[in-house]
Amino acid sequence: MGAQPLIDPFYRTIQGYQALIEKDWLHFGHKFSDRCGFLAGDSREISPVFTQFIDATWQIMSQFPQAFQFNSKYLLTIHDHLYSCQYGTFIGNCQKERQELKLSEKTFSLWGFLTNSADEFVNPLYDHNSKTEVLQPSVSPQNIRFWRGLYCRFEVGTHPGNL
Repeated sequence: MGAQPLIDPFYRTIQGYQALIEKDWLHFGHKFSDRCGFLAGDSREISPVFTQFIDATWQIMSQFPQAFQFNSKYLLTIHDHLYSCQYGTFIGNCQKERQELKLSEKTFSLWGFLTNSADEFVNPLYDHNSKTEVLQPSVSPQNIRFWRGLYCRFEVGTHPGNL
């Protein structure tokens, strides 16, 4: 995960996190189709890098719950729609490919859906005054948590829910 959410409070807002994904993932050319295995291709290209980014954000949110405008449901929704392909946002391996496929004309953007449902994703613990604070998360092993809300949410009766 880039340092932006740690340093700049804008990237801890709903609008800012969207801008961060647009800038550092979509426009920078993350190969979503290859990394997520959307199409038949080289299986060695499949890698959960974006899932790790979402998880890293959640880890920091867990340590600083008041510093983020969005909640874990926001992260889960982005992650779910990464793989659903319901929106054209994450289809393709680069911006040029998305433009050639005319995805903006043929599909809807995930960001529109998230904006229209923004009330579901607001963190009630968000402290608007924490905007000036630089976050310094602890990376010691005992502070890294397993995110059951992402990795075990479809298991029935095995673990207590933990978003």
